[in-house]
Amino acid sequence: MRIKNDWPPNIEEIRKVLEPPKGTVFTYGDTIYAPGGETIEPHLMKHEETHERQQGKDPEGWWDKYLKDPQFRLEQELEAYSNQYSYAKVIIRDRNALAKFLFEIARDLAGPIYGNILTHGEAESKIKNRANG
Repeated sequence: MRIKNDWPPNIEEIRKVLEPPKGTVFTYGDTIYAPGGETIEPHLMKHEETHERQQGKDPEGWWDKYLKDPQFRLEQELEAYSNQYSYAKVIIRDRNALAKFLFEIARDLAGPIYGNILTHGEAESKIKNRANG
């Protein structure tokens, strides 16, 4: 995947639906857009690689559905966060550090960046269950 320190080509459409906070990265096709120059840690790369695969040869169509359909958005993000958490489970050996990591990514999934589509507890449970599944 390529990484560009810029906004994705559809940022205006994204902003009409979601509230991406500072530090958010976006995948559009085979490119990760990191407008603030964010570092893409290996666990985040797993998340973004999931989106690249999900988008296939039609990132525009994927984004259109993603922004219009909250259930589709949840399914796509749940897969990406579960892959991210599965990767983290291999490299984070400390149980408390892993629990903190899960708490943080569940907070993101449950937050305004995705339209507050579920509670934090639901996000944590769904990520963990799918990663263990």
